[in-house]
Amino acid sequence: MQTLEQFKLFERRLGHRQVERLGRVHIGLVQLSTDHSLEMDWAKLVGEQAAVFSSRVYYSSEMTPEALDAIASGISDASNLIATGLDMDVMAFGCTSASIIIGQEQVAELLTQQRGDIPATNPWAAAQAAFAALGVEKVAVFSPYPTAVNFPLYQQLTDAGYEVVALGALAIEKDTDITLVAKQSMLDGLDAMLPGSGAEAVFMSCTNLRVLDHIQEIEQRFGIPVVSSNSAMFWHAMALAGKQAYCPGYGRLLTLY
Repeated sequence: MQTLEQFKLFERRLGHRQVERLGRVHIGLVQLSTDHSLEMDWAKLVGEQAAVFSSRVYYSSEMTPEALDAIASGISDASNLIATGLDMDVMAFGCTSASIIIGQEQVAELLTQQRGDIPATNPWAAAQAAFAALGVEKVAVFSPYPTAVNFPLYQQLTDAGYEVVALGALAIEKDTDITLVAKQSMLDGLDAMLPGSGAEAVFMSCTNLRVLDHIQEIEQRFGIPVVSSNSAMFWHAMALAGKQAYCPGYGRLLTLY
């Protein structure tokens, strides 16, 4: 057994040089503890365009305005845990309904308190930016939420100048159940909502809704762009960092130039 002093003589010190960080957009992502879908969706979109560093914030899974508002108390702490010592280009918060209830400005402030003067996004802000980029004003909303969450969603879209021509709701009471919604249920709901509505785009709300893989099919079926929470937030995060997201196969928004 060597002593520390003997080990110091044995140990060989090696030199090294340091390189710049990866030449990709660095996105800091705060997810909900209940989210089972966002991480997998973004893994399909990121490629070599970006590097995503994430943490999670506690959420009870109850789809009520009160439970969603309570998430705000943990956002800053979760943001501070992301990749200590590594600068981010943009911060993102992965919950559509909580962003509606808490408010976009407060969410951005909480995300960036310890991150410097960088932009921030969330699915709700991203969806509205996506509608503007796509040049649409008449929007249909496919929502998994109950009425108490859908009403402020409807109000805020209307206040932002969009005409909500249809809103279909699954009225799911727990966030962890949203991830289980079947593709056919989405298609059936859209079949009931979209024909004759005059919608210029459809918003598939919620980061836990597993719709990303079906966006292309839905667009071809109904002939209008599909904006999902996860596609919109990745597109918007890249745009805020000065880059254009390009993810062919995942809808019109992610192939805009």
